Amino acid sequence: MSMVSSAKSASATTDNNVVTSKQPDKCGRPSLREHVLDAAEALVAEQGAARLTFDALVQQTGVSKGGLLYHFANKDALVQAMLQRLVDRKEVRRTEFLKDLEGSRDANLKSILLAAMSCEEEAPALHSAILAAAANNPELLAPLREQTDALFAELDESELGGERARLLLFAVHGARLFEQLGLCQYGCCDRERFAEVLLGLVDDLGQTAK
Repeated sequence: MSMVSSAKSASATTDNNVVTSKQPDKCGRPSLREHVLDAAEALVAEQGAARLTFDALVQQTGVSKGGLLYHFANKDALVQAMLQRLVDRKEVRRTEFLKDLEGSRDANLKSILLAAMSCEEEAPALHSAILAAAANNPELLAPLREQTDALFAELDESELGGERARLLLFAVHGARLFEQLGLCQYGCCDRERFAEVLLGLVDDLGQTAK
């Protein structure tokens, strides 16, 4: 199993490495809301969060400003929807990994770690841009807080114990932060090796856990 890329079927990736979520309408076409979110993600990934405006999205999508406001009352609502979609994608990837890990020691913990480091993870620039947009309004991070609280509760049920499981998750997110800040070169091959080491640690620590 390619440990950090086995959930490819869960998402579709555009040419600029922004993962898009294609939720078709009844005619089989992506919904207008999803089309706008795709365009917003591409915009912030390419040009930064400061360029995320409704005027820019009108030009990018061809949707009128009234059409945008119908789906997103303001920019905060748009950013929160983008964050929620990141959370939803990660959960889809985690479900795929969990299927692959059936029968493995502490499969739940492993699926959480693999989803966090997955090569299908959105471009680092996109993550950084969206978080920057949310920095001035912490309430926009509510979807991430809810996901984190739920994950920590699950980590407490790990065979390793909550503290060890959290340390491994912190290691993953620390690596991703280094990548987002451009402090290290970190690609899919590096994630594969990192994943092998982490999963080995889960097995080794699980054998010694009380």
